[in-house]
Amino acid sequence: MLFRGRKSSAGASLEAHALTVEQILPAIGVDPVQARMPTDTGFGWTFQRGSATIEIFISIQNSVGYLQVLSPILHLPQSGLLPLYRRLLELNLRLTNAALGVYADTVYVFSERPLQGLDADEANQIITLVASYADELDNQLVEEFGGRLYRKV
Repeated sequence: MLFRGRKSSAGASLEAHALTVEQILPAIGVDPVQARMPTDTGFGWTFQRGSATIEIFISIQNSVGYLQVLSPILHLPQSGLLPLYRRLLELNLRLTNAALGVYADTVYVFSERPLQGLDADEANQIITLVASYADELDNQLVEEFGGRLYRKV
C-alpha cells in the first residue's frame, strides 16, 4: 500500500485514483515518489514542466471526490490589470478542459473534475493539458503584461 493511514469514508476510491496518478506520472517524465507533497486531506503531487509548477490533488470536497490539476503561472503586475484580465477572459474561451483564474496575487491555469467515472486516460489528458497550457502561457503573459513568473517561496 503506497498511502498508509490516509483512509476516509471514500478513502478506497481516493487511494485508487491516487494510484492511477502515480502510474501516469512516470509516463510524463515525473518520479511520483519525489513529486508527492503533503496535504491536509487526500493526496498531492507537484513537479516542474518547463518554467511552470504543476500541482495535482485528489481530495474530497462536500462529500465528492475530485481531481484538481493547477498551475500558478504568474504574479500579477502592479499596473495594467484591466487589459490582463480581459486577455485572461479571452484565453478562457480558447482553452479546452481548463480555465484561467486569479487567487490572491497569482494567475492560475486549472482543471477540476469529479472522480466518479474518471479513468486513467482522462486523468492523463487533464494533467498533460494543464501542464502544456501553463508552460506555454506563463512566459507569454509575462512578456505581454509584465508581472513575474510564479516561483515557490
